[in-house]
Amino acid sequence: MFEDIINNVQISIPFRLLKEKYLSTVLKNRVNPEISFDGEVIDAYSRKDFSDIASVFQQEGLSITMHGPFQDLAPGGIDKKILRATRERLRQVFDLIPVFKPISIVCHTGYDKNRYHAMEKEWLETAIETWTPLVDDIRGTGTTLVIENVFEKTPEMLFGLLTGLDSTTTGFCFDIGHMYAFSETSTEDWLKSLGPFLKQLHLHDNDGTWDDHWAIGTGKIDFEILFRFLEKNRLRPVITLEPHQEDWIQQSLEALSKSACFNRIIKT
Repeated sequence: MFEDIINNVQISIPFRLLKEKYLSTVLKNRVNPEISFDGEVIDAYSRKDFSDIASVFQQEGLSITMHGPFQDLAPGGIDKKILRATRERLRQVFDLIPVFKPISIVCHTGYDKNRYHAMEKEWLETAIETWTPLVDDIRGTGTTLVIENVFEKTPEMLFGLLTGLDSTTTGFCFDIGHMYAFSETSTEDWLKSLGPFLKQLHLHDNDGTWDDHWAIGTGKIDFEILFRFLEKNRLRPVITLEPHQEDWIQQSLEALSKSACFNRIIKT
């Protein structure tokens, strides 16, 4: 029933759940996965474990995106020891790119104005230094680094970061759920500022009080503002569905199937 949508989106799933529980279901339904990795997974599984999963999707002709680790990481970190650990962890997941051959790898900025507002310039310069060698390494691989908004209250920091990296190998992942829960500015403001960098979307819903990752259509987010912007500007970013419960995926597909604008976008 939702084959056209499933064929044209990624669906988020942690590597551990994919390997230990959902692989057969994902393959049966021809799902293109956005596979997320945390530090525990990177440490616990072997390169062969990763290669085995990657090979299955590649043989099935399904597209892969990756989501890098983010818990406790500080790409623009002020504490040099924490910064070294962050860079090591990011390097570990980037070393898996030749294995999975993803369209994109999504990473968080790690920026929180409540913590870093007095050191914003230093944080930004350090973050650019963190990402630059990783961007250099993926140039020519077909993988794009897309940096996602989380706690940013406005688009300015991400604009500075993406401008500082200045590469066709980087882009913006607009997480509309994070924007709605944490931002002080509107969807339109984010798109006006970062639209030129837009290469991926994360879609999930909430009521504005917290980042609940509900099914699309069960919160208060107006997704049509986003869809109309994409259609008007003829943009076709990678689209990832990120509800955090299995049945919410079905609800999200149902909601998207009712959006004429969304369905025109995925057919372009």
